[in-house]
Amino acid sequence: MLPIAKFFLDICLFRANAENAPSSQIFMILTLSAYALLSVLIIMVDYSFAKAISTVLVGIAMMIGFAKAGLWIRSFMDRSRQTITALAGTGIVFDIINLPLVLLSSHFPAEELVFPRFLLLLILFWNITVIGHIMKNALSIPFWAGIGISVFYALTYLRVVRIILATGTQIN
Repeated sequence: MLPIAKFFLDICLFRANAENAPSSQIFMILTLSAYALLSVLIIMVDYSFAKAISTVLVGIAMMIGFAKAGLWIRSFMDRSRQTITALAGTGIVFDIINLPLVLLSSHFPAEELVFPRFLLLLILFWNITVIGHIMKNALSIPFWAGIGISVFYALTYLRVVRIILATGTQIN
């Protein structure tokens, strides 16, 4: 396994922290780009390219905004590259895990796929916990506070995505 893939997987398994990520602008941009590409491909399973791009761009802006806002409040802006890299990198891991389930779910009626949808929900909770773990370390706060930030972020993100996908709002 590639060392960087193992590193992001280790964050997802709570064996590594964001501060161990390279503090490199180029690496952060590459990680964000890979995350964006994979996310667009997953969203395009059920939605148009335009909706996928809109959703991913808004999602990345929200991810960066939440991370930078928290880091700014705690006066840890020097951690922003590592935090954003860790969030995007773990997002890639979760997208890879979700991809087969999303593909399976898109081809069958919802009532036939209770187990895959249940797995997607469990993965969402795991993802929220990983984001909480990243924020706990990045902001030097208790784990419960990191989870609280993560839940607020996830609920806000899911609401915004629902609006984008339901109304057809697109970035021109």
